[in-house]
Amino acid sequence: MRLRSASRVRGPAMLFFAGFFIAPSFADGQDIVFDGELPRTMVFIQEEGRGKVAAREMTSFLVEAGFPVIDPALAIDEAARALVTAAMAGDDGAATQLGRDWGAQVLILGVADYGTRPSPGGGDLVTATTEVAVRALRLDYGEVIADAVADARAIEATDQAARALAIREATREAIETFIGPVVNDWASRSWQEAMYWVPDPGSVLDATTKTASGQQPSGGGGAAAGEAPGLAVLRADVLPATDGLATRGIGVVRKGQGRSDVQNLVRLEGVVVGDAIGVDVHGQPAEIEPITDEEVRRLGLAGARAQRFRRDFNLPVSQDTVQIVAQGLGGQTVHAIAAPRIDKRWAVVVGVGDYRSDDIPDLDFAPADARAVKEFLESDAAGPFDEVLYLENEQATGAAMREALFVFLQQADWDDLVVIYYAGHGAPDPGRPDNLYLLPTDAELGALAATGFPMWDVKTALRRQIAAERVLVIADACHSAGAADGDLVAGDGGNPIAGGLQGLFTPSRRLMMTAADTNEFSLEDERWGGHGVFTHFLLEGLRGEGDLDQNGIVTFTELFDHVSNNVRTATNGRQNPQRSGLGDIPLAVVDGAR
Repeated sequence: MRLRSASRVRGPAMLFFAGFFIAPSFADGQDIVFDGELPRTMVFIQEEGRGKVAAREMTSFLVEAGFPVIDPALAIDEAARALVTAAMAGDDGAATQLGRDWGAQVLILGVADYGTRPSPGGGDLVTATTEVAVRALRLDYGEVIADAVADARAIEATDQAARALAIREATREAIETFIGPVVNDWASRSWQEAMYWVPDPGSVLDATTKTASGQQPSGGGGAAAGEAPGLAVLRADVLPATDGLATRGIGVVRKGQGRSDVQNLVRLEGVVVGDAIGVDVHGQPAEIEPITDEEVRRLGLAGARAQRFRRDFNLPVSQDTVQIVAQGLGGQTVHAIAAPRIDKRWAVVVGVGDYRSDDIPDLDFAPADARAVKEFLESDAAGPFDEVLYLENEQATGAAMREALFVFLQQADWDDLVVIYYAGHGAPDPGRPDNLYLLPTDAELGALAATGFPMWDVKTALRRQIAAERVLVIADACHSAGAADGDLVAGDGGNPIAGGLQGLFTPSRRLMMTAADTNEFSLEDERWGGHGVFTHFLLEGLRGEGDLDQNGIVTFTELFDHVSNNVRTATNGRQNPQRSGLGDIPLAVVDGAR
């Protein structure tokens, strides 16, 4: 959200200096200046006709003024349409949910009505009258911060021309009225991130609060004394058998099917919050053990009373879910469901090495990295994955990346596995270094707020659009392609992209692996087979070298250990991959074991 000063705007405009409003002149090409950070904004204006004149005028003004504007065209699913309808009818709760679901900080809603009639002067002229009403909502507070109503009249040769001119003039007048309060409110009240984000689906806080209260999480630390306890699953995996039939029916290959007399060994671990006297897993008591204060904090449950539970048991391959029941001191019981086997596997794989802008250095090996990961995910060793969306170079535009995360992956269910892999540049905005971006092929370094793919959007998609509890993000987004790239990505403050990626999740079974630490770059060179060093060892681990316990399965933890140790050695300690998240996921079957 970069300040853009001296933006050129056609038509009426306003000047803001240090929060003061200066009345506009109405000449074309008027400059505008906003002193400060501007909010990510989304616009919905209800109006007839294909031209959508009011929406276009409003959006053009915001873009040229430096607002990072989210295209609402992707909000096309049925749930989003229902929210738009309710929001237009005045339901500000629906408006708040709509904006949060699509990553906005301010949502502008409006209605443009018009009428036409023959001009009183006779001839072929047409008179159009219109009214445009808009309101702007802050989505952290969920309240209206500005509104405006404006009308206009225009005479033209046709209905369409008269209507367009009248709506355009009324929209400009509405902008003049309400944009000042929007900017001044944004400058005077700090952004309340905690009021905006919800915990990740299946995260410890999300799960324990829901099971304890039966309601959506409210930010508390779990059940209070005398209430039903809360439950969260930290791990639910099918383990390799000990009889040599290691991979039959394992979750990495396929969801359970077949005869009920064939069984798989399952390990289930979790945490119970509040006063619990027992936890049953799959009909039998689980082992319960104390948990340290440090681990309670790591799970995001600071101040809560928590215990761990664990049970290993056999599960028929015809059964895919397991019930967990916890009993409180007063006899209350709560239930949770876990899915040890993965249902469908979804992947988005992005590799960008060819950048349109001359200011962004190209990368030699990022597309090859992504291509090799895609080919592995489509192989038998990975399942194969059911749905893989692949974007390389010119396909990997900002719009395509957003659609991949917000629309394609929205189809994943809670018991599916989602893998997101990105190889390419990551960079902070030169004008707002706290704002971090992945760089699509059409990124412009001087306008990252409009052309980059914000880490904000990645976070929004993961928390509000992707329902799967098992998500793995693998990011080789801190490339170094020479000194120019170091300047691009780091500036004077190191490389913050890896740290930004590591902060995407609340404590959950969602996992993250990044190529480097926050003050390092991801190296690429011919010596690693035409790959970046991180992805070279990632692929090597998935193909079998990562099976550290030799049981025929490569898990996330084994893979990270293999990648981390080898990358650190190969780069003489210059590059240290990082990980985050709870639990483990089986990712690959070793050829010999299969």
